[in-house]
Amino acid sequence: MSMQRLRDWPLTERRRLKVILTDIDDTLTTAGKLSAATLQVLDRAKQAGWLRIAVTGRPTFWTLPLLRLCNFDAVIAENGASAFWLDEAGKQQAMFYAEAELRQQHRQQLEQFAVILQARFPEVKVASDAPQRIGDLAFDIGEEITPLPLARTAEIADFIREHGLYATTSSIHAHASVMHFSKQTMTQKLLAEVFDIADHHARECCVFVGDSPNDASMFAHYPWSVGVANVKKYLDRFDAHPLYVTEQACGAGFVELINFLLDEEND
Repeated sequence: MSMQRLRDWPLTERRRLKVILTDIDDTLTTAGKLSAATLQVLDRAKQAGWLRIAVTGRPTFWTLPLLRLCNFDAVIAENGASAFWLDEAGKQQAMFYAEAELRQQHRQQLEQFAVILQARFPEVKVASDAPQRIGDLAFDIGEEITPLPLARTAEIADFIREHGLYATTSSIHAHASVMHFSKQTMTQKLLAEVFDIADHHARECCVFVGDSPNDASMFAHYPWSVGVANVKKYLDRFDAHPLYVTEQACGAGFVELINFLLDEEND
């Protein structure tokens, strides 16, 4: 099924939405930066009573700035390895894919694997945010280097899987993990256990916006899904495509989406 334009989205369906789930890199940001316009529409969504949850491949220890500075209601990190939110007293709470001892064992396995991967792909370095991670290990495929060709990125992901690990890719990183977790499974758990939104209800009131293959589990699970325009270059790398697509790319596409959803005259 081809992606549809936002203007083709019926108002009766959009009125059901109350939760925005969003990727970060190249969805909320542009060239790694958050614009004033993006922060303004996040605040606009808050003022409208929407729940705003970041669902990112970025590391666990990025979550506090996102919670405090961007004022998200919750942040899911490392493609589902961890989730954080603030309780009513403003104290940070968390959940993880596994207990600390097991996570440490996994980290040792991943660091051993990194030596093997770099011997096969010498141009690929461990991502600079690796020390801030607790569940996966990310390899730089386009953040601080010239983006690798998509075919080369696919080879790297295949290599990770051939060594018995789980792999996913974003626009900037290839991720390896020992255990399987995903943006979708942690989102479902967080919504149910923290915000009392059962999955059948979440599928009616949540919209997810993303841009790359590590968003596929979210595109597949949530009926109301949107890709910012730059998702188009990755569509041949995953099957679960978003239902709608913005005209603008990256952060401008996110701004376009939120303004469209909150302006009911768009009918």
